[in-house]
Amino acid sequence: MVVRIKAMEIQENVELKPHTVFKIGGQARYFCEARTLEDLREAVHFARDKSAPFFLLGAGSNVLISDRGFGGVAIKMMLQNLSISGMHVGADAGVSMARATAETIKAGLAGFEWAIGIPGTIGGSVRGNAGCYGKEMKDVLHSVRVFDAMTDELRVLSRRECHFGYRDSIFKKNPSWIVVSMNMYLESGVAQDSQKLVGKYSLRRRATQDIGAQCAGCMFKNVLWGAVDKSSLTKKFPDLREFSASPVIPAAFLIDRLDLKGIKIRGATVSTRHANYFVNVDNSTAEDVMALVSLVKDRVHRTYGILLEEEVQFIS
Repeated sequence: MVVRIKAMEIQENVELKPHTVFKIGGQARYFCEARTLEDLREAVHFARDKSAPFFLLGAGSNVLISDRGFGGVAIKMMLQNLSISGMHVGADAGVSMARATAETIKAGLAGFEWAIGIPGTIGGSVRGNAGCYGKEMKDVLHSVRVFDAMTDELRVLSRRECHFGYRDSIFKKNPSWIVVSMNMYLESGVAQDSQKLVGKYSLRRRATQDIGAQCAGCMFKNVLWGAVDKSSLTKKFPDLREFSASPVIPAAFLIDRLDLKGIKIRGATVSTRHANYFVNVDNSTAEDVMALVSLVKDRVHRTYGILLEEEVQFIS
């Protein structure tokens, strides 16, 4: 059945698997594509009327959906406006990071080249303070426009009010606050230089990551030194001293050192190229992936005393 609300369709019992990079997951009870702010508002109202939960889906990276599916409303964010005026860039939540990178370079702006390494959208990247190559969203972001699903209000939060942390933000603590768009200020640059930098990053990605594979990105957050006893860990495991000057211990390093690359549970495997990538190689289920996650977490904890924290969001 299809319910039409103004210009938007809400479909019943839609397979979510095709909407994710992992290509894993069951059906959503309801599914819609929000192309405007009004669509988003109506989708949230629909969920409220049905007393159903909702979740937001962007590019489908960084999520693992239950084999049983989702019993509420899956809202695919399709808001796509992107504007550039001088050094100022405004981008809606549904804009891909790759598109934002390309458009800013085309406009002669620099400082966002690193975002080519993020496979998701602006909305998800703001929510998770995504980053790579030593940069994060908080480094370029100026403000965020937010829709409060509880009050139906729009508000604008400054960078400081977003409470960004390592792969964290105020939006993770307030799931009813939906990122609608963001503003950032970049620097004047030379397009040719920026393209060279993007090329360098892309070569590095292709050499170390499973580009194009059915994979949600890094499964675990890197480990903050502030969360562990640095002195005792580096004494017991001298190879960790390599990261003493860094704020984190790479989760991939810990997994790799335990020879877990290539380990497989049915259709899910730890990548042989990047130990923090879990890949769907043979019609994997979410259950397969979660079993592999549990195995890896257990091995790392028993060896290092570190409990890895998932970066990928599990939807059930």
